[in-house]
Amino acid sequence: MDNNKHYAIQSMTRRQFARATTKGLAVCIGAVASGGALQLLSGCTLKPGKHGELRHVDDMLGRDVSVPVRVDTVFCSNPIGTVDLYILAPEHLSGWNFRPSGDNKKYIKDEYMALSSLGVWMGAGTTPNDEEIVKQNPDVILCYWTADDVGYEMAENVQDETGVGTLAIDYDLRSAPDMFRYVASLLGVEERGETIASFCEQKLARISAIAATIPEAERKSIYLAQGEGGLSTDPVGSMHVTDALELIGVRNVADLPGTQGKGMGMPTVNLEQIINWKPDAVLASEYSMSDAESSDLYDEILTDANWRNVPCVKSGAVYRIPQSPFSWFGRPPSVMRVLGCLWLLKILYPEYTQDVNMVQETRETYDLFYDIQLTQTQLNNILTTAGIDPETGQVK
Repeated sequence: MDNNKHYAIQSMTRRQFARATTKGLAVCIGAVASGGALQLLSGCTLKPGKHGELRHVDDMLGRDVSVPVRVDTVFCSNPIGTVDLYILAPEHLSGWNFRPSGDNKKYIKDEYMALSSLGVWMGAGTTPNDEEIVKQNPDVILCYWTADDVGYEMAENVQDETGVGTLAIDYDLRSAPDMFRYVASLLGVEERGETIASFCEQKLARISAIAATIPEAERKSIYLAQGEGGLSTDPVGSMHVTDALELIGVRNVADLPGTQGKGMGMPTVNLEQIINWKPDAVLASEYSMSDAESSDLYDEILTDANWRNVPCVKSGAVYRIPQSPFSWFGRPPSVMRVLGCLWLLKILYPEYTQDVNMVQETRETYDLFYDIQLTQTQLNNILTTAGIDPETGQVK
């Protein structure tokens, strides 16, 4: 699909019409584009949006969705999209899934911190308050998920539950340039979208080039520690880490059998398994993806005598995933992972990343993504426990 094109008005499928009318939406199965004018079957009218008539667009999975001609306010079905939308155009954000908490609030402008916390669709029965979302009256909902049948059905279900046009968006990090161009076109912020898309293209190309220089025999492995005691993880197949780890060629040691190790992640393992897996590094993920304060899992792992039976922990190869104001790696799996992938390559392969200066990379990313010029104190807080010298940008 060419994500730079203007998405044409298309006819609704019978399935979409049936689903829409079940929710009582005023939509029309007979809308077709003909000669540049919108023609309707007799007796059918499109329900006008807040700013006039609706248009029909293809989302990133090819679904035909009815959205307002002008889109001002957007709710994202989960934190992946909320972070990416905040980076692209925060003025269009209608609410958070969960508000940033703790020190992370320092990086968010007050006007956006005041937005409501509306909940999240994340599978496994987790749903937000539909009524509260409807009260915010978003023009569209963006559903960031996998670009497959699961993502398709997720977007369909969100649309059914809310009655709000819901666009399926490909969350995969490798699709970030296309994603930003698509959403920017929807919102009418093409210049900003192109700037971020081009930045992502440059960083992804650099990440791929670095990964390609690392011999197969020198490839490293990681264990992603999260949850109580660090014994919950995102295993092989989890949408939170798999695309990024594939991009950089780093192995996830938590390769679990059957459905336990697929999809959303967060199964519980035991310390004996981690000892036997012998990861080269442990990454501590402290971002809770909720309104609660983050944990101090990093220090807990370092000071726990049992964890010291894991060889890489004993040698000190434990790193806190930077998370201010949003996680660099995994939860949520947002575009911040372009910086997170460079960071992980840096700490795992310092000999192959001599020209990667993480102070420079961090400053550049925060300036573009958040309009923040980081102070040295902020850099110290972000990078110190992530294994990076905040003065030199090199591995400590």
